[in-house]
Amino acid sequence: MDIRCVNSFISGLLNVTGMLGMTSMQRKGLSKRTKLRTDNDVNIIIGLVGDIRGSVVFSMQEATARNIASTMMGGMPVDKFDMMPKSALCELANMVSGNSVSLLEQQKALVNITPPTLINGKNMITMISQVETLVVEFEGQEGKIEMNVATED
Repeated sequence: MDIRCVNSFISGLLNVTGMLGMTSMQRKGLSKRTKLRTDNDVNIIIGLVGDIRGSVVFSMQEATARNIASTMMGGMPVDKFDMMPKSALCELANMVSGNSVSLLEQQKALVNITPPTLINGKNMITMISQVETLVVEFEGQEGKIEMNVATED
């Protein structure tokens, strides 16, 4: 596990959510899993290639995803999780990842990201990788976000 990657993504998420008006977002917990798996309704996957290889998955319940999309769209109510909020969540993942990769570049690590992949569904478990995963939990007014960072050695 490359701790530079984890720290950069923590900073990236807090930087970007703060810029978008989600100022109450705070890191709440840290845990480890033997594999990259999630059981939330909404998962946005970003691939990492270059000096650091792996995946980062932003995972949350649908209510949190709708609340975040609403905040990103200036407080417009989001009653359905259709294409508009899904697009907003993918853009959030792009912004966080871009910010994080810039922070990694300052540490002389050259990393590229893949376009986001959003997986959405109720009562499902998503198995993404067999790599040990660090899970960073965030919580704010919009709800809880679980950031899963899985890097290959």
